[in-house]
Amino acid sequence: MPVARDPINAGTSAGAKRPGEPPCHRALTSPRPVVPATLSCLPQMVYLERMRRPLAASFLASLLLFSTACVPRSAGGSSGLLSRADERELGRKVLDEVRREFRVLDDPYLADYLTGIGRRLESVAGPQPFEIDFHVVGDSRINAFAVPGGHIFVTSQTILVSNDESELAGVVAHEMGHVEGRHIAYQMKAGARANLAALAAVLAGAFLTRNPQAGAAIATFGLAAAQTQMLQYSRTDEEDADRRAVRTLNAAGYDGWGLVRFMETIQRQSPAPEGVPAYLFTHPLPENRARYLADALPAKKPPAPDDAALGPLWRAQARVLAQDPRPWGLGVVRHRAEAQPRSADAQLALALVLKAAGRYDEAWAALDAARNVVPDDPEILHERASVRLHQGRQAEGIALLEGLKQSGRATGPALLELAWSYLEADEGDKALGALAGLDRRPADAPHWARIDYLRGLALGKVGRSGEARAALGDYYVGQGDRAQARRNYQEAVRLLPPGDLRDRVATDLKRLDDER
Repeated sequence: MPVARDPINAGTSAGAKRPGEPPCHRALTSPRPVVPATLSCLPQMVYLERMRRPLAASFLASLLLFSTACVPRSAGGSSGLLSRADERELGRKVLDEVRREFRVLDDPYLADYLTGIGRRLESVAGPQPFEIDFHVVGDSRINAFAVPGGHIFVTSQTILVSNDESELAGVVAHEMGHVEGRHIAYQMKAGARANLAALAAVLAGAFLTRNPQAGAAIATFGLAAAQTQMLQYSRTDEEDADRRAVRTLNAAGYDGWGLVRFMETIQRQSPAPEGVPAYLFTHPLPENRARYLADALPAKKPPAPDDAALGPLWRAQARVLAQDPRPWGLGVVRHRAEAQPRSADAQLALALVLKAAGRYDEAWAALDAARNVVPDDPEILHERASVRLHQGRQAEGIALLEGLKQSGRATGPALLELAWSYLEADEGDKALGALAGLDRRPADAPHWARIDYLRGLALGKVGRSGEARAALGDYYVGQGDRAQARRNYQEAVRLLPPGDLRDRVATDLKRLDDER
């Protein structure tokens, strides 16, 4: 969704991109697509960056692969431990940096899928130091990363190479182990917290190593850690997170072997650079991790999940491919749909990728096939309305969404699309009605932050300018754009009458001014 510099005055163009709408990618429809049987069984078909860079760059790229940053413990034991307030602030700043430097996929169904896995794991893991939010970063490398404050980042490739939900849950559980163990906080030097903004840039840059300044910054802060003792701390933390993950997976009813299988995928697709001994990596090598994890699991492995159990993962993988496509993506989902004609999940997945490619008639046919199997699936019904809206059949699309709303079956994403459709029709009051009552948790998720953006536009259209500016200020705070947030908050303070909302906005504005 485009973000106008002055959204209230700019209005909403009928040709503007819809919320969460990815661009069309020709790679999805390239001739003779390669069709691997699964998304991860053929390493040659998975697009990964090969380690052809100099050794230093390869080492840097491995720093945070499936790991936390390596920061030595202070000599005074826990005297350098970050406070929880510092951890929250550091996590917020890392999130801002990642959003600036990398592409965070914005799909509410995808975010909710990961959140569902996380909540299932949390329900058996015991009290957590922070509520955990999940973010998917578009990247062709297998990677996951936990930062202080409860933010977990997973690359799109990690989701695509997961063969079943237990494998992906193993990744999530491992990163939750880092959050639960507060590993970065315990490794932090007392002096490092003096500049949380700089440290946040280091962590974000090292996450995917696209930031050319990351190498110098890491060296400056001592994060690369040439000393074996420093590296041992990170290996210890990795093993601790692995063991926490296995316990949590088993307690949550997931197959604990899923984490081992995922380690084997990493081993196949991300071999160590030649000449780099195992002790130089800040995380245990995958084969070593798989070995000690296997020792902690029952000898008898459970049977492979059936297609019905794989359905939610197939939907998630299709949503990844819709925003971060691969040349083989359409071929894979079409193969699944043809092999499983009575699988609503496989048909929906095909429709999602076809819609992203602009092939709306074919997407509609796939959605009809999915609806014939599961007539009342809210996600399928929402996508049917979305296809009609993308085809320019606004009245029909809105009618379908309104029907879902009236029946109580509209998902949060469906209500967001309905609100956007009313904004395009210049009906701010109806847009506000569609947004009423939407849950905004987790606050840092892009699709929930978008509620503030749409509400701001809608309030502006009905003449409630002060409230509109306050909502837009909230949106830009969530997006890490402090300058836009300040401008909108300043306008809100000027326009709002005395009262609780004006007082809250004034407080938030002062906090932003203090951060400058």
